Amino acid sequence: MSNVMEAPLTCGLLNETEYQITSDYDATALLDLLKNGVLTVEQATIAFCKRAAIAHQLTNCLTEIFFSAAIERAKTLDLQYASAKSTGKPLPPLFGLPISLKDSFDVAGYDTSTGLGCYVNSPASENSALAAMLLDLGAILYCKTNLPQSIITGDSHNNIFGRTLNPRNKSLTAGGSTGGEGALLALRGSILGVGTDIGGSIRVPAVCNGIYGFRPSVGLIPHGGVRDLTPPGTDGVKSTVGPMATSLRDCELLLKSILQADTWKYDSTVISIPWLDVKPAHKLRIGVAQDD
Repeated sequence: MSNVMEAPLTCGLLNETEYQITSDYDATALLDLLKNGVLTVEQATIAFCKRAAIAHQLTNCLTEIFFSAAIERAKTLDLQYASAKSTGKPLPPLFGLPISLKDSFDVAGYDTSTGLGCYVNSPASENSALAAMLLDLGAILYCKTNLPQSIITGDSHNNIFGRTLNPRNKSLTAGGSTGGEGALLALRGSILGVGTDIGGSIRVPAVCNGIYGFRPSVGLIPHGGVRDLTPPGTDGVKSTVGPMATSLRDCELLLKSILQADTWKYDSTVISIPWLDVKPAHKLRIGVAQDD
């Protein structure tokens, strides 16, 4: 079967509630349900862990899987919700929201192999700056996603995990270098993920998989603890961290949540700029190159 987009519905592995949780909402809407107690964090986490596992079997999009740890954290956050409701304490901005990460981000206890054999079985001792920040903001981290060997090409293939396939046509590429995120988001095994980009590594997979991706300016988002394989002396082509999502407003949600926090506490090199709700003076004009 070339197009596997309907497989999560037809495979029979998700119950009706799990299918609804993973299909019917973007991250902004799901966050509202979590903060208002309509869904428990454990419910949402289990649903996305199951759908991510389905997506992986279809497209080979995951590298590191930490579902059990994510579910335990979800249970803790549900207890935090009950306590917050009784005391009136505010919930963190990304409370209970499942977020996937590109493999290049260090997560304590798990490999950041970036498709290279020399980094296999060498788990990170601590979280990358962004992973630590997302956890402090209340998010659930549950998996890392595939990329090309050395993170530098437009097809997410390496000798450790193999190639990630495009769920709309498995004969086509999922793009790169954040292709695992692209395929996972397209199949809604995640609805909000984080990638990195120098020359298209967020934007190319977004195009290939029919999702949203945004490349912020370099230095805005904490980058410490990201395995960056660009050689010395290439400061002009630095990587930047950015969101990938199933809706445009979810890209804004992630960026706004990060920039409104104290980014400098997590990465001393970050450019600390507050979120500005700037309204456009005129309609955006977009140019499309129809051929090369």
